[in-house]
Amino acid sequence: LLDIWFRDERHGFAIGAYGYFLATEDGGDNWDPVEIGATDEEVDEFYGGGFDYHLNHLARSASGRLFIAAEAGTVYRSDDGGESWVSLPSPYEGSFFGSLPLDSDALLLFGLRGHLYRSGDAGETWTRVETSTTAMITDGIRLQDGTVVLVGLSGTVLVSRDGGLTFTLHQRDDRLGIASILQTDDGGLILVGEDGVRRIEGL
Repeated sequence: LLDIWFRDERHGFAIGAYGYFLATEDGGDNWDPVEIGATDEEVDEFYGGGFDYHLNHLARSASGRLFIAAEAGTVYRSDDGGESWVSLPSPYEGSFFGSLPLDSDALLLFGLRGHLYRSGDAGETWTRVETSTTAMITDGIRLQDGTVVLVGLSGTVLVSRDGGLTFTLHQRDDRLGIASILQTDDGGLILVGEDGVRRIEGL
């Protein structure tokens, strides 16, 4: 299992490797499998058959849409709270490790080798965004002031102050990988990665 998301205290999803998708309606006491993933033909073409794509990250937009970033350039969207899913056109054949919904139907999608894409129509079309890095991007957050921050391996920190249209690379001197970023209530930033957990006060 690679990610988990709950709509409320009872209803949630867990996703993971080889198309593994589980749903709960009782706060996690019981879990049922959900059918989602590539078609048999797509699996045969990519792997030579045998298993489904890894589901890496699940995010919810302000409008209620759900997005799954997955392996092999695969992206899924649900417009009905996870009852059904559609495969979106993909801008890239490499793996995606996360997405970051922004205002309205805007969405960022990121993954291997510094690849970053932005959509303004909930994933129907994509535009590549320059990152000035080939490091894997692992996580993203929108700060309280609207600034968008993405983090990744090799100490990568990408900052956007225009809604994810452009980014500036801030490479940390230690070059240690960052797996996740959070913002505290008082505005501080928490970085989790190869150096453990550290707090920084600004970018």
